[in-house]
Amino acid sequence: MNSASLLVTAAGAHLLAVMSPGPDFAMVSRQTLAHGRAAGLRTAWGIATGIVFHVGYALFGLGWLLEAYPLLLELLRYAGAGFLVWMGSRALRSAPPSVGMPAAAETAAPARHDFLIGLATNLFNPKATLFFVALCSALLTTPTPMTQKLGLAAWIVLTTGAWFSLVALLLGLPAARARLAAKAWLIDRAMGLVLVLLGLGMLLAPLMPT
Repeated sequence: MNSASLLVTAAGAHLLAVMSPGPDFAMVSRQTLAHGRAAGLRTAWGIATGIVFHVGYALFGLGWLLEAYPLLLELLRYAGAGFLVWMGSRALRSAPPSVGMPAAAETAAPARHDFLIGLATNLFNPKATLFFVALCSALLTTPTPMTQKLGLAAWIVLTTGAWFSLVALLLGLPAARARLAAKAWLIDRAMGLVLVLLGLGMLLAPLMPT
């Protein structure tokens, strides 16, 4: 496969991967529904920043570390599973707002909090790591100009941020949030359950039959 075909294939594969439901999608949805559109957007770009790290080791050939030391990937899997279960368990404790008190969905948090949640969700996702290790191997075995690699990197980061920003914008529409406000705590619990299940699935993945 020549470099142009490889880049087009990689760009398309990433677009399909980023649009597939998973921990990143669940976290952006949860943060948007629980804390509003701005929180969702910050989470989205935290995820995109995590992609910068993944793209970095793919471009500079550092994926061999994970191939040579599979324990690193195992540690990453445990960290990712623990993070998702922790975030999900927090959401599961959501309760209906008291009379006269603002709904939980309107509570404020430091802006960096949402960004860091998105960053951690992506960095601790072993599936993302495996995708970029595979990309790294392909880029190293096919002669590819650095300008094309950088173009692919920019595409991957920007499409990730754009996709999850779109998710946050749609879920954060005033009409949608107004309709969901009364049940915000139930939705938060539901998203918490999704996060816990994703974390447990990540933890138990090696035990599943292939």
